Amino acid sequence: MTEMVSTIVKLSLIAALGFYLFRKKIIKEATLQFLTFFVVNFTVPSLIFSRIVEGFNPALKPHFWVFVVLSFLFFALGVILSGGSCFLVRPALRREFISLVSFQNCGYLPMNIAFFLLPFPQKDTFLLYVFFYILGFNILMWSIGSFLIFRHREDKFKMNTLLTPPVISIIISLLLVYLKCARFIPTFILAPVRMVGETSFVLSVIILGGWLAKDSLKNIYERLRILLGISLLKLVIVPALALLVIVNFKIYSLLGLFLIIEASMPSAMSLPIIAHWHRRQTEFISQGVFFTHIVGMCTIPLWIELFSKISGYSL
Repeated sequence: MTEMVSTIVKLSLIAALGFYLFRKKIIKEATLQFLTFFVVNFTVPSLIFSRIVEGFNPALKPHFWVFVVLSFLFFALGVILSGGSCFLVRPALRREFISLVSFQNCGYLPMNIAFFLLPFPQKDTFLLYVFFYILGFNILMWSIGSFLIFRHREDKFKMNTLLTPPVISIIISLLLVYLKCARFIPTFILAPVRMVGETSFVLSVIILGGWLAKDSLKNIYERLRILLGISLLKLVIVPALALLVIVNFKIYSLLGLFLIIEASMPSAMSLPIIAHWHRRQTEFISQGVFFTHIVGMCTIPLWIELFSKISGYSL
Protein backbone atom coordinates (compact mmCIF):
# COMPACT_ATOMS: atom_id res chain seq x y z
CA MET A 1 0.00 0.00 0.00
CA THR A 2 2.84 2.38 0.87
CA GLU A 3 4.50 1.82 -2.51
CA MET A 4 1.24 2.43 -4.38
CA VAL A 5 0.49 5.62 -2.45
CA SER A 6 4.06 6.76 -3.12
CA THR A 7 3.52 6.16 -6.86
CA ILE A 8 0.29 8.18 -6.87
CA VAL A 9 1.98 11.00 -4.92
CA LYS A 10 4.83 11.14 -7.45
CA LEU A 11 2.38 11.30 -10.36
CA SER A 12 0.30 13.92 -8.55
CA LEU A 13 3.34 16.14 -8.01
CA ILE A 14 4.23 16.02 -11.70
CA ALA A 15 0.60 16.72 -12.66
CA ALA A 16 0.56 19.59 -10.13
CA LEU A 17 3.48 21.13 -12.02
CA GLY A 18 1.43 21.13 -15.21
CA PHE A 19 -1.58 22.51 -13.33
CA TYR A 20 0.55 25.31 -11.83
CA LEU A 21 2.25 26.20 -15.12
CA PHE A 22 -1.10 26.51 -16.89
CA ARG A 23 -2.78 28.47 -14.10
CA LYS A 24 0.15 30.91 -14.02
CA LYS A 25 -0.08 31.16 -17.83
CA ILE A 26 3.52 30.03 -18.21
CA ILE A 27 2.05 27.33 -20.45
CA LYS A 28 -0.64 28.82 -22.68
CA GLU A 29 -3.52 26.84 -24.19
CA ALA A 30 -1.80 26.86 -27.60
CA THR A 31 1.31 25.33 -25.99
CA LEU A 32 -0.82 22.70 -24.24
CA GLN A 33 -2.50 21.82 -27.53
CA PHE A 34 0.89 21.51 -29.22
CA LEU A 35 2.25 19.27 -26.43
CA THR A 36 -0.89 17.10 -26.66
CA PHE A 37 -0.45 16.88 -30.43
CA PHE A 38 3.26 16.06 -29.98
CA VAL A 39 2.62 13.30 -27.43
CA VAL A 40 -0.29 11.71 -29.33
CA ASN A 41 1.36 11.90 -32.75
CA PHE A 42 5.06 11.42 -31.95
CA THR A 43 6.17 10.36 -28.46
CA VAL A 44 3.51 7.70 -27.75
CA PRO A 45 3.80 6.15 -31.24
CA SER A 46 7.59 6.14 -30.78
CA LEU A 47 7.24 4.48 -27.36
CA ILE A 48 4.86 1.88 -28.78
CA PHE A 49 7.09 1.16 -31.78
CA SER A 50 10.31 0.78 -29.77
CA ARG A 51 8.76 -1.37 -27.02
CA ILE A 52 6.97 -3.73 -29.42
CA VAL A 53 9.87 -4.06 -31.88
CA GLU A 54 12.43 -4.61 -29.11
CA GLY A 55 10.39 -6.49 -26.52
CA PHE A 56 7.31 -8.17 -27.99
CA ASN A 57 7.32 -11.96 -28.22
CA PRO A 58 4.51 -13.33 -30.46
CA ALA A 59 4.21 -16.24 -28.04
CA LEU A 60 3.23 -13.82 -25.25
CA LYS A 61 0.08 -14.91 -23.45
CA PRO A 62 -2.59 -13.71 -23.61
CA HIS A 63 -2.48 -12.74 -27.30
CA PHE A 64 -2.72 -9.09 -28.25
CA TRP A 65 -6.27 -9.39 -29.65
CA VAL A 66 -7.51 -10.26 -26.12
CA PHE A 67 -6.73 -6.69 -25.04
CA VAL A 68 -8.61 -5.25 -28.00
CA VAL A 69 -11.65 -7.27 -26.91
CA LEU A 70 -11.17 -6.09 -23.30
CA SER A 71 -11.20 -2.44 -24.40
CA PHE A 72 -14.54 -3.00 -26.14
CA LEU A 73 -15.95 -4.81 -23.09
CA PHE A 74 -14.94 -2.01 -20.69
CA PHE A 75 -16.47 0.54 -23.05
CA ALA A 76 -19.70 -1.46 -23.31
CA LEU A 77 -19.88 -1.78 -19.51
CA GLY A 78 -19.49 1.99 -19.14
CA VAL A 79 -22.20 2.66 -21.73
CA ILE A 80 -24.60 0.24 -20.03
CA LEU A 81 -24.04 1.65 -16.53
CA SER A 82 -24.21 5.29 -17.60
CA GLY A 83 -27.05 4.73 -20.06
CA GLY A 84 -29.09 3.14 -17.29
CA SER A 85 -28.39 6.09 -14.98
CA CYS A 86 -28.51 9.06 -17.34
CA PHE A 87 -32.22 9.67 -16.69
CA LEU A 88 -30.99 11.33 -13.48
CA VAL A 89 -29.08 13.89 -15.58
CA ARG A 90 -30.70 16.71 -17.51
CA PRO A 91 -30.91 15.94 -21.26
CA ALA A 92 -28.38 18.62 -22.27
CA LEU A 93 -25.60 16.77 -20.40
CA ARG A 94 -26.55 13.12 -20.98
CA ARG A 95 -24.15 12.40 -23.83
CA GLU A 96 -21.31 14.00 -21.90
CA PHE A 97 -22.29 11.96 -18.81
CA ILE A 98 -22.16 8.71 -20.81
CA SER A 99 -18.77 9.59 -22.30
CA LEU A 100 -17.22 10.37 -18.89
CA VAL A 101 -18.23 6.94 -17.57
CA SER A 102 -17.42 5.00 -20.77
CA PHE A 103 -13.92 6.29 -21.60
CA GLN A 104 -11.08 5.92 -19.09
CA ASN A 105 -7.54 7.23 -18.92
CA CYS A 106 -6.32 3.91 -20.29
CA GLY A 107 -2.87 4.92 -21.50
CA TYR A 108 -1.07 7.81 -19.79
CA LEU A 109 -1.93 7.01 -16.19
CA PRO A 110 -1.52 3.19 -16.32
CA MET A 111 1.81 3.62 -18.16
CA ASN A 112 3.09 5.94 -15.47
CA ILE A 113 1.81 3.74 -12.63
CA ALA A 114 3.72 0.84 -14.21
CA PHE A 115 6.79 3.03 -14.70
CA PHE A 116 6.96 3.94 -11.00
CA LEU A 117 5.46 0.80 -9.44
CA LEU A 118 6.59 -2.32 -11.30
CA PRO A 119 10.07 -3.83 -11.58
CA PHE A 120 11.59 -5.16 -14.78
CA PRO A 121 10.46 -7.34 -16.63
CA GLN A 122 6.87 -6.95 -15.34
CA LYS A 123 7.01 -3.28 -16.30
CA ASP A 124 7.72 -3.99 -19.99
CA THR A 125 5.08 -6.73 -20.19
CA PHE A 126 2.52 -4.44 -18.55
CA LEU A 127 3.35 -1.68 -21.06
CA LEU A 128 2.75 -4.12 -23.92
CA TYR A 129 -0.65 -4.91 -22.40
CA VAL A 130 -1.41 -1.17 -22.34
CA PHE A 131 -0.33 -0.68 -25.98
CA PHE A 132 -2.52 -3.54 -27.20
CA TYR A 133 -5.44 -2.20 -25.15
CA ILE A 134 -4.85 1.22 -26.75
CA LEU A 135 -5.34 -0.36 -30.18
CA GLY A 136 -8.99 -1.13 -29.42
CA PHE A 137 -9.51 1.92 -27.22
CA ASN A 138 -8.34 4.39 -29.88
CA ILE A 139 -10.75 2.90 -32.38
CA LEU A 140 -13.53 3.62 -29.88
CA MET A 141 -12.25 6.91 -28.49
CA TRP A 142 -11.28 8.68 -31.69
CA SER A 143 -13.74 7.04 -34.03
CA ILE A 144 -16.65 4.64 -33.58
CA GLY A 145 -17.40 5.08 -29.86
CA SER A 146 -17.18 8.87 -29.65
CA PHE A 147 -19.08 9.17 -32.94
CA LEU A 148 -21.98 7.10 -31.58
CA ILE A 149 -22.09 9.00 -28.26
CA PHE A 150 -21.54 12.57 -29.47
CA ARG A 151 -22.86 12.57 -33.02
CA HIS A 152 -25.29 15.14 -34.32
CA ARG A 153 -27.90 14.15 -36.89
CA GLU A 154 -25.90 15.66 -39.74
CA ASP A 155 -22.63 13.94 -38.77
CA LYS A 156 -21.34 11.13 -41.00
CA PHE A 157 -18.84 8.46 -40.02
CA LYS A 158 -15.42 8.54 -41.74
CA MET A 159 -13.30 5.40 -41.98
CA ASN A 160 -10.00 7.33 -42.00
CA THR A 161 -10.56 8.33 -38.36
CA LEU A 162 -9.69 4.74 -37.38
CA LEU A 163 -6.04 5.23 -38.35
CA THR A 164 -4.61 7.42 -35.59
CA PRO A 165 -0.79 7.56 -35.16
CA PRO A 166 -0.77 5.19 -32.11
CA VAL A 167 -2.90 2.66 -34.04
CA ILE A 168 -0.66 2.94 -37.11
CA SER A 169 2.42 2.50 -34.91
CA ILE A 170 0.99 -0.67 -33.35
CA ILE A 171 0.04 -2.14 -36.74
CA ILE A 172 3.45 -1.41 -38.33
CA SER A 173 5.45 -2.70 -35.36
CA LEU A 174 3.35 -5.89 -35.10
CA LEU A 175 3.80 -6.52 -38.83
CA LEU A 176 7.57 -6.13 -38.46
CA VAL A 177 7.61 -8.59 -35.55
CA TYR A 178 5.38 -11.21 -37.16
CA LEU A 179 7.20 -10.96 -40.51
CA LYS A 180 10.49 -11.35 -38.59
CA CYS A 181 11.82 -8.08 -39.99
CA ALA A 182 12.22 -6.26 -36.65
CA ARG A 183 15.73 -7.62 -36.10
CA PHE A 184 16.94 -5.83 -39.24
CA ILE A 185 16.18 -2.36 -37.83
CA PRO A 186 19.56 -0.84 -36.90
CA THR A 187 20.27 0.34 -33.37
CA PHE A 188 21.09 3.88 -34.51
CA ILE A 189 17.45 4.19 -35.58
CA LEU A 190 15.83 2.37 -32.66
CA ALA A 191 17.84 4.23 -30.00
CA PRO A 192 16.60 7.77 -30.82
CA VAL A 193 13.05 6.46 -31.37
CA ARG A 194 13.21 4.91 -27.89
CA MET A 195 14.54 8.16 -26.38
CA VAL A 196 11.71 10.19 -27.93
CA GLY A 197 9.19 7.61 -26.76
CA GLU A 198 10.37 7.65 -23.16
CA THR A 199 9.60 11.38 -22.89
CA SER A 200 5.93 10.29 -22.96
CA PHE A 201 6.01 9.39 -19.26
CA VAL A 202 6.72 12.87 -17.90
CA LEU A 203 5.15 14.91 -20.71
CA SER A 204 1.84 13.05 -20.52
CA VAL A 205 1.43 13.74 -16.79
CA ILE A 206 2.39 17.43 -17.18
CA ILE A 207 -0.18 17.68 -19.99
CA LEU A 208 -2.73 15.96 -17.75
CA GLY A 209 -2.18 18.62 -15.08
CA GLY A 210 -2.49 21.39 -17.66
CA TRP A 211 -5.76 20.07 -19.08
CA LEU A 212 -7.16 19.61 -15.58
CA ALA A 213 -6.44 23.28 -14.92
CA LYS A 214 -8.41 24.40 -17.98
CA ASP A 215 -11.98 25.42 -17.13
CA SER A 216 -12.25 22.61 -14.57
CA LEU A 217 -13.25 24.68 -11.54
CA LYS A 218 -15.87 27.00 -13.05
CA ASN A 219 -19.29 26.41 -11.44
CA ILE A 220 -18.13 22.96 -10.34
CA TYR A 221 -20.21 23.03 -7.13
CA GLU A 222 -23.43 23.41 -9.13
CA ARG A 223 -22.79 20.03 -10.72
CA LEU A 224 -21.37 18.28 -7.68
CA ARG A 225 -24.19 15.71 -7.46
CA ILE A 226 -23.69 14.65 -11.09
CA LEU A 227 -19.91 14.54 -10.68
CA LEU A 228 -20.28 12.34 -7.59
CA GLY A 229 -22.54 10.04 -9.60
CA ILE A 230 -19.93 9.78 -12.37
CA SER A 231 -17.24 9.02 -9.78
CA LEU A 232 -19.41 6.34 -8.15
CA LEU A 233 -19.98 4.56 -11.45
CA LYS A 234 -16.48 5.04 -12.81
CA LEU A 235 -14.30 4.59 -9.74
CA VAL A 236 -16.35 2.25 -7.53
CA ILE A 237 -18.86 0.15 -9.47
CA VAL A 238 -16.71 -0.58 -12.57
CA PRO A 239 -13.64 -1.73 -10.58
CA ALA A 240 -15.87 -3.67 -8.17
CA LEU A 241 -17.36 -5.61 -11.11
CA ALA A 242 -13.87 -6.14 -12.56
CA LEU A 243 -12.65 -7.48 -9.21
CA LEU A 244 -15.59 -9.91 -9.10
CA VAL A 245 -14.55 -11.25 -12.51
CA ILE A 246 -10.91 -11.49 -11.41
CA VAL A 247 -11.84 -13.42 -8.27
CA ASN A 248 -14.36 -15.65 -10.05
CA PHE A 249 -11.84 -16.67 -12.74
CA LYS A 250 -8.84 -16.48 -10.35
CA ILE A 251 -6.85 -14.12 -12.58
CA TYR A 252 -4.20 -13.65 -9.90
CA SER A 253 -1.42 -12.51 -12.21
CA LEU A 254 -0.04 -9.46 -14.01
CA LEU A 255 -3.12 -9.65 -16.24
CA GLY A 256 -5.35 -9.38 -13.16
CA LEU A 257 -3.37 -6.34 -11.99
CA PHE A 258 -3.77 -4.82 -15.45
CA LEU A 259 -7.54 -5.40 -15.35
CA ILE A 260 -8.03 -3.79 -11.94
CA ILE A 261 -5.84 -0.80 -12.86
CA GLU A 262 -7.71 -0.18 -16.12
CA ALA A 263 -11.06 -0.64 -14.38
CA SER A 264 -10.18 1.87 -11.65
CA MET A 265 -8.96 4.63 -13.98
CA PRO A 266 -10.65 8.06 -14.06
CA SER A 267 -12.22 9.57 -17.17
CA ALA A 268 -10.03 10.01 -20.25
CA MET A 269 -8.15 13.30 -20.25
CA SER A 270 -8.55 13.67 -24.03
CA LEU A 271 -12.35 13.77 -23.72
CA PRO A 272 -12.49 17.60 -23.77
CA ILE A 273 -10.63 17.52 -27.09
CA ILE A 274 -13.05 14.93 -28.49
CA ALA A 275 -16.06 16.86 -27.19
CA HIS A 276 -14.80 20.09 -28.77
CA TRP A 277 -14.28 18.23 -32.05
CA HIS A 278 -17.90 17.01 -31.93
CA ARG A 279 -19.23 20.43 -30.85
CA ARG A 280 -20.36 19.27 -27.40
CA GLN A 281 -20.24 20.66 -23.83
CA THR A 282 -16.51 20.86 -23.08
CA GLU A 283 -16.72 22.71 -19.75
CA PHE A 284 -18.75 19.97 -18.05
CA ILE A 285 -16.49 17.27 -19.50
CA SER A 286 -13.39 19.12 -18.24
CA GLN A 287 -14.99 19.21 -14.79
CA GLY A 288 -15.76 15.49 -14.96
CA VAL A 289 -12.20 14.65 -15.97
CA PHE A 290 -10.81 16.88 -13.21
CA PHE A 291 -13.14 15.51 -10.51
CA THR A 292 -12.62 11.83 -11.35
CA HIS A 293 -8.84 12.29 -11.36
CA ILE A 294 -8.93 13.95 -7.93
CA VAL A 295 -11.17 11.21 -6.49
CA GLY A 296 -9.16 8.54 -8.33
CA MET A 297 -6.00 9.53 -6.49
CA CYS A 298 -7.72 8.12 -3.39
CA THR A 299 -9.56 5.14 -4.88
CA ILE A 300 -6.89 3.70 -7.23
CA PRO A 301 -4.48 2.68 -4.42
CA LEU A 302 -7.36 1.06 -2.52
CA TRP A 303 -8.40 -1.13 -5.47
CA ILE A 304 -4.83 -2.18 -6.25
CA GLU A 305 -4.19 -2.98 -2.60
CA LEU A 306 -7.44 -4.97 -2.41
CA PHE A 307 -6.44 -6.94 -5.51
CA SER A 308 -3.00 -7.58 -4.00
CA LYS A 309 -4.51 -8.83 -0.71
CA ILE A 310 -7.03 -11.13 -2.41
CA SER A 311 -4.70 -12.48 -5.09
CA GLY A 312 -1.45 -12.57 -3.15
CA TYR A 313 0.21 -10.92 -6.15
CA SER A 314 3.35 -9.18 -4.94
CA LEU A 315 3.98 -5.59 -6.05
